Amino acid sequence: MRKIYFSLVMILCVFGTLLSQEQINESMPFQGDPDKDYSIFIPSNYEEGEAIPAFLALHPLNTNRWNGQTWCEELTDFAETNGVFLICPDGGVDGKIDDPIDTAFTSFLLDSAFIWYDIDETKVYAIGFSWGGKTTYTYGLNHIDKFAGLLPIGAAITIGEINGIAEKAMDVPVYIVHGSLDSPNVRYFPLLEAMEDNGACVESNLLQGVGHTIDFANQVEILTEAYEFLKDNACATTSIEEAGSQDLNVLLPYSMIPQHQAIDLTLSNDKNWEVYTAGGTLVKSGSTDRMVVDMTRGMYIIHAGKHSEVFVVF
Repeated sequence: MRKIYFSLVMILCVFGTLLSQEQINESMPFQGDPDKDYSIFIPSNYEEGEAIPAFLALHPLNTNRWNGQTWCEELTDFAETNGVFLICPDGGVDGKIDDPIDTAFTSFLLDSAFIWYDIDETKVYAIGFSWGGKTTYTYGLNHIDKFAGLLPIGAAITIGEINGIAEKAMDVPVYIVHGSLDSPNVRYFPLLEAMEDNGACVESNLLQGVGHTIDFANQVEILTEAYEFLKDNACATTSIEEAGSQDLNVLLPYSMIPQHQAIDLTLSNDKNWEVYTAGGTLVKSGSTDRMVVDMTRGMYIIHAGKHSEVFVVF
């Protein structure tokens, strides 16, 4: 009887954990696409008011298996084990996650997730496999102010694809997972060397006997080890933490702004800012600390550096 009771308790505990996890699969109109898909995984430890880390998860190029939703599902066990959000944009019908509309949507989705949920913006990492691993390098380095570390897996990339941006890896934690049978002389060793030469804090795991696959043994354990390196490495004390130490909650003087008014913005060292509609269309940008509110009435998002705020023009 006690064995039956114990088994029932265990089943209820597991079932309760599954219920408290949540994967959201939605779409929104963005830059002419009426249904830009995305998925978000919320781990069971999430509580409103307590900011937790997150991974931007970039899917591979194989439309027979992969999109934002299936990639999110693939990483669910890893995310639940480590108590992290997954933010998974979808690359659309061509399966590529780095088309111009996709990279713009990725930035917009990240900014939106920071508004929707309590995510620690100083503890956001990028992870991706294959084409998504390549994009972890290219998007990650081009937007390095957003990330506390990069985790490319089996990246389908050549060294030439990071020419001109590799130097942005300075002081950035990078953990590379790659298969020893997956063209390592093209896709692994040159990238590892480039990260080291440009001052990144690098660790790697060259999986012996593994080809171009995410279905390797002990996947959760291997990715967890990579995550532990990224979050605990001394290189994590970079500009992202310096930005996080500032009071960025005063970017706008107020959230309801009348039309035809000039307002002063509170910006960090990076003076560049952009304003998007709620649908993701860029309507205004600047590089000074003053913004003229000449937009039509409605809801907008202003993005500067790593910080985003919603405001309404009336």
